[in-house]
Amino acid sequence: MKRLLIAGSLAALAAASPAQAASLIGDTVTCAQVGAGSSYSCFTNSAVVNGNREFVVGAAPNPAIGLNFNGGGLRISNISGGLLLLTQTVVSLSDLSKAFTSANLNNSSIFGFTSSDISIQNGVLRLNFANTVWTRNDTAYIALDTAAAVPEPATWAMMLLGLGAMGAAMRARRRQKISIRYA
Repeated sequence: MKRLLIAGSLAALAAASPAQAASLIGDTVTCAQVGAGSSYSCFTNSAVVNGNREFVVGAAPNPAIGLNFNGGGLRISNISGGLLLLTQTVVSLSDLSKAFTSANLNNSSIFGFTSSDISIQNGVLRLNFANTVWTRNDTAYIALDTAAAVPEPATWAMMLLGLGAMGAAMRARRRQKISIRYA
């Protein structure tokens, strides 16, 4: 009976645990150059996130920056094959899942690109590449974080109901009297 109680409790807690981290795979994201003064822009305006390079930013016809979304982050890389000196380039990626509440720069080898150059608000990720210097293989990785999911009230009710039923079953079993008869 104790094994049943433990298994039931674990199942109830698993049902009430937070949801998996939000993912962009399958979402359509829009890319745009923000502000004036930059000759760099997104070659494609929108793309479906599939884990490959979704966007290329540069001065036509020369690609310079690759933007590759994965499940919960963005990899930025220099794909130009040479040195990049950006003075006014700001890229906006919109239509991101609103479940993302913060963007954190995990690592960057791009000179001048820091966590203060990244912002996310209302499903729009803004990357400020102004005054950055990129060498041939420079990259940066941005983790997109979600707010912790809270189980719905129905999930909590079901969990409490299940725990109550298991407690009642244990109590009823304890009340049973064992009688031994000798012939």
